[in-house]
Amino acid sequence: MRGKRWIAAGILVALLGTGVYYARRRTRSQVAERAAEAVAQLAMPVPRGDIVRQIEASGTITGARQADLAFAASGKVKQVLVEVGQFVEAGEVLAEMDSAQQELALLRAENAYELALISGTVNAQREAELDLQVARTNLENTTIRAPFAGVVTAVNIEAGEHASANSSVISLLDNSVFYAQISVDELDMSQIRLGQGAVVKVDALGGRPLRGTVSQIGMIAQSSGGVTTVPVTIRIEDEALDLRVGYSAAVVIEVERAENVLKVPVEAVVRQGARSFVTVVRNGERMPVEVITGITDGMEVEIVAGLQPTDEIVGFNFGMYSSSPRGAAPAFGVSGIRIGGFGR
Repeated sequence: MRGKRWIAAGILVALLGTGVYYARRRTRSQVAERAAEAVAQLAMPVPRGDIVRQIEASGTITGARQADLAFAASGKVKQVLVEVGQFVEAGEVLAEMDSAQQELALLRAENAYELALISGTVNAQREAELDLQVARTNLENTTIRAPFAGVVTAVNIEAGEHASANSSVISLLDNSVFYAQISVDELDMSQIRLGQGAVVKVDALGGRPLRGTVSQIGMIAQSSGGVTTVPVTIRIEDEALDLRVGYSAAVVIEVERAENVLKVPVEAVVRQGARSFVTVVRNGERMPVEVITGITDGMEVEIVAGLQPTDEIVGFNFGMYSSSPRGAAPAFGVSGIRIGGFGR
């Protein structure tokens, strides 16, 4: 009796083992079918288009020129002829100081010079000439004139007040052109060139893009917090009447462009040492094809050689090249592969 039970148990175990075996084979077959379907779904054509490499930085809006103007001597202010927001031309009088003493000194110097020319010695004539020059300069110093055309941004004094020598009383801004002053990481400086195009966005203007050009590259690097940067000036080419000095700005500089080239997602390219591969799908089968890559914008990469516009590729290779079990043979028999790291 016991022998029959053992025989029955053995048959049951055998049947269970057979069922598990066939179940696993079926599961593996289903996985393979699903993988094939996934590959087909991931297949995509190789498009043509443009790729632009960019560098981003932030900075501050500045004007072409700014000046804080002051009287060269102390005295009582006679009149202030401008107000904040007023546009003035170069050479225009902005403010005047009481100049009675300076005018009197000029008259005396002119009389002394004329007498010296009539009866004075050579040295006396030269002395009188220098006194006359000083008197004229002192009179000119009682007037503030605009050194350039621009907008008055500050008036810090009124008529009748006492002005101290060299103390700023009027501020002037040349708003004929605006600039964005930015700091570029030293690692990106090898890609920066004068004349490169840029896009400037100012939050205070609703992020409206303004065209710009790299107009100046600083000669001295600056370090702060362990980061070294170089000052770069972007000339804003578009007119923006509501732009203000001091506004913060975000700048994108176009450092390289490839037009109408074959391009693929960066995830489609894998590396083996210095070689690059893309998976091409042909007749439902996938196979690695070596390619030469060009520039990338971080999202797509240029394919210089190795692919044709009629090819279909696997657009996302990460799962294929990173999910192999330990000890398993590398995908396609290619060892040491990794995503990205491409470029010229």
